[in-house]
Amino acid sequence: MDTPDIPTYVGRYRINRQIARGGMGRVYHATDELIGRDVAIKLVNMDTANWPELSRDSLRRQFEQEMRISGQLSNHNVVTIYDAGEQDDSLFLVMELLDGVTLDKVIGGQADPMDMRQRLEALTQVGQALHYAHQRGVIHRDIKPSNIMALPSGQIKVMDFGVAYAVGGMGMRLKDEPVNLMGGTPFYMSPEQINQKPLDGRSDLFSLAVVAYELLSGVRPFTASDRFALYEKILRVEPRPIREINPGVPERIAAIISICLNKDPGLRLPSCAAFAAQLDEVINESYFTGAGEAVTQETLNIIRQYRENFPFFFDLDNAQVYRLLQVCKARDFKQGEVIFEEGTVAREMFLLISGKVRISRKHAASDSVVILTLKRGEVFGEMGIIDGGPRSASATAETDCRALALHQVSLLRCDDNTAGKLYRNLAHILSAKLRVTSARLEDFSRRPDIS
Repeated sequence: MDTPDIPTYVGRYRINRQIARGGMGRVYHATDELIGRDVAIKLVNMDTANWPELSRDSLRRQFEQEMRISGQLSNHNVVTIYDAGEQDDSLFLVMELLDGVTLDKVIGGQADPMDMRQRLEALTQVGQALHYAHQRGVIHRDIKPSNIMALPSGQIKVMDFGVAYAVGGMGMRLKDEPVNLMGGTPFYMSPEQINQKPLDGRSDLFSLAVVAYELLSGVRPFTASDRFALYEKILRVEPRPIREINPGVPERIAAIISICLNKDPGLRLPSCAAFAAQLDEVINESYFTGAGEAVTQETLNIIRQYRENFPFFFDLDNAQVYRLLQVCKARDFKQGEVIFEEGTVAREMFLLISGKVRISRKHAASDSVVILTLKRGEVFGEMGIIDGGPRSASATAETDCRALALHQVSLLRCDDNTAGKLYRNLAHILSAKLRVTSARLEDFSRRPDIS
């Protein structure tokens, strides 16, 4: 097939080079000349699209559906959509330009290797992203390594909702009825997709388990010389146990993947959230037994003494505080030591027991601005517990200090009553911080301009 000419402009976007090719079009590196931002543009030419089974009208409706679905999903693990439109005989979708590598490159050895923990962390984030989409009634239908990008910070982005399906009545606003496409890439299709049965989130879960198998073993669980034979294997053959290929895969992880590869959706885990939570707990078993000082009686006494002054422990009784401390760690940091960096994936929060911590944010390429300095009793990094997204600021030990660290997975070890109180108390903390920020902004707005 001849390669089409690369356009010079699409709307106000100057095209620089082609960076990828997919089923519904090509992706280009471009520059938004209005605001000077580099972006990625997915361009579908109505005459050369690789969808012979679709009429032009059906292709247009499918692309419009992708625009609407992608535009209504806002999550740190889902690619962000900026703009969309039509030019000449082409449709285009403008999205954030990601500086990372897709998992197919990691599997194929064309990217820097990822260790077992990094791979499991990536799969956990994909599970969380899919759960977010499923809660909004969106089934991706094409989860595969090339649609998952790993950024240098460790953050994962799920891409390409080109064949996504929106379940009716779930709040997703669509212009038309969904186009009747089978969707998916054969190696990663669920049995339900092959049989063209109604789909729910467990179909994406099966595809994610196929990706997990391949990412952790280096080979696909189902292979064949032609599509019919491949479908037969997906429908009727159990894959080789993953630990026979890679004994380094933890036994519990192997069991989770095996369960999610069940032919019957009802015998898989109930959701991608359950998949992510179980992987997360396995990943962080070492958090409770690995490096870091265990909570001592001295620490317990300090916490009990100052509990009434710590919003984090608001309305927890002594037994709940004790149970919480069993899943936390007291950590010591030297003056100048970085506790966490801006842009890294957040997984834990901290309660400062002694010393001071400086919170800063990048202002320029080589500069940072100190936002505030925290003292004993204050909480920081709490968004790591709430949404697990990338850090918006850095934390550095201003002095030698000690902090109590609570990992996101720790809440899985707490009873529902304790976890519920913690989330409510975190809401109190965030509300207080927002009021302080609002007051500072109001004060700033009242200052006279400096000329």
